[in-house]
Amino acid sequence: MKWVKGNKTIEISVEELRELTAKYTKVHIDLGTGDGRFVYEAALRDQNTLYIGVDPVERQLREYSVKSVRKGLGNAMFLVSSLENLPATLAELAGKVSVILPWGSLLGQIVNPSQEAVNKLSALLKPSGELEIILGYSPDLEPSESDRLELPDLSQEYVENVIVRAFETPSAGMKKDMLEIFPKEKLTDIGSNWAKKLAFGKPRQIYRLTLIKTP
Repeated sequence: MKWVKGNKTIEISVEELRELTAKYTKVHIDLGTGDGRFVYEAALRDQNTLYIGVDPVERQLREYSVKSVRKGLGNAMFLVSSLENLPATLAELAGKVSVILPWGSLLGQIVNPSQEAVNKLSALLKPSGELEIILGYSPDLEPSESDRLELPDLSQEYVENVIVRAFETPSAGMKKDMLEIFPKEKLTDIGSNWAKKLAFGKPRQIYRLTLIKTP
C-alpha cells in the first residue's frame, strides 16, 4: 500500500501497518478522507488513537500529511487506496470506521449498496466496532454526479429501508445503533473542509447513521 508521509510516498505492508496499530489503544479509519483535514484535527485532539485517512487521490492527501509530520503527529496516517482496493488482510483492524460526506464511487457504494461493498466495510471493524456514515448529497444541487451514479432522492425512509437493511444482513453482521437528521450548522464541527463548505452552502438534508458490528 502507498503511504503519503509528508512530502514522500512510501510503501507499507499490511504486516507493518498492523505493527504500527499495536502501539495505539484505538484505530479509526476514515474512508474517502479527501484532503485529510478531519484526520489531522482528530489526531491533534486524541493522540492515543491512530487515525488513518484513506483516499484514492494521492495529491489531495499531501497538504495535511505534511502538516502532520511538522506537528510530529505519529498517530495521523494517510493511505492511497479505496474501499474496493483495500487488502482483505486488513480485516478487524479498526475500532471505528467513518465515511463522512462521501463522493464518487464511494458514495455510490453506500447509497446503492452492493453486498460486496457492505461486507468489505464491515470486515474492517473489530467485533463491537462502530461504522459512522454521514450523507448529504442532493440530486437537485449535484445533478451531474447524481445522474452519473444513478443516485436516488435521499430520505430517512430510504436510508432505513435500503442502506440499513444492506448492513444488517447476516453476511455483513451489523446492527443499526442510530439514525438521525444531522443539523447542517453542525457540519463545521466535523473538521472537514468539504463539510465546512456544505455548512455555508444551500440548504440540504444531512443524515447521520451509526451501526455496530455484532460480536
